[in-house]
Amino acid sequence: MRGPLKSGKGSGAQASDLLFCYTGPVMRKHWFFDFDGTLCDTEADIKAAWRETLRQLGRPCPDFDRLYTTGPTLDAIVKRLFPDAAPELVEQVRTLFAPLYDQSGFPQTRPYPWMLARLNALRAEGCRLYVATNKRYRPLEALRARLGWETLFDGWYAFDMYPGERLTKGELLVRAMREHGIAPEDGVMVGDTSGDIAAGKTAGLYTIGCTWGYGRAEELNDADEIWNP
Repeated sequence: MRGPLKSGKGSGAQASDLLFCYTGPVMRKHWFFDFDGTLCDTEADIKAAWRETLRQLGRPCPDFDRLYTTGPTLDAIVKRLFPDAAPELVEQVRTLFAPLYDQSGFPQTRPYPWMLARLNALRAEGCRLYVATNKRYRPLEALRARLGWETLFDGWYAFDMYPGERLTKGELLVRAMREHGIAPEDGVMVGDTSGDIAAGKTAGLYTIGCTWGYGRAEELNDADEIWNP
């Protein structure tokens, strides 16, 4: 059984609050949410770990703030920062970044209060909630405990949670839907980047783009619906 929603101004939303945050043609029961930039503002902690990783590697990136984007996989971010990066650099970054981030305690990560209100409203409607993210499962687990969200969602899905597999977000959604017996027409994907919207489309889900996250406004053009704070 899911427990009470914790923390955040406005977390006591009523079911009627859905009137201002969902305009789909029918109420759908299964809702998937991206984590970084959709449910929580995680960027400060992630960027701090990236900067320290690059410092320890002796690989400065003068355009880091311009090139870096929270949301894609580590491999994709390395390629964005260093287009000529060899596979060895990707592995070096992975090896250093993971413990730096996982052991940081996530001091600056916060849930978006308006999302907490909307999650409460969806739950009041009897909906089932899931997380689907490009974040690794280990820090996702730690954040789940730190936020007190162990029982808030019906499923937590990270791209690396299946041994020997690294799934795209679209593949992750399809796997989660199969495990829970979810039909595409009864599901929604909520996210802040074009990758989230594309993944939802791949899985046949209704898609909602969030304007408060880390993606650019034009990335959400293909979403079926837009949410503002």
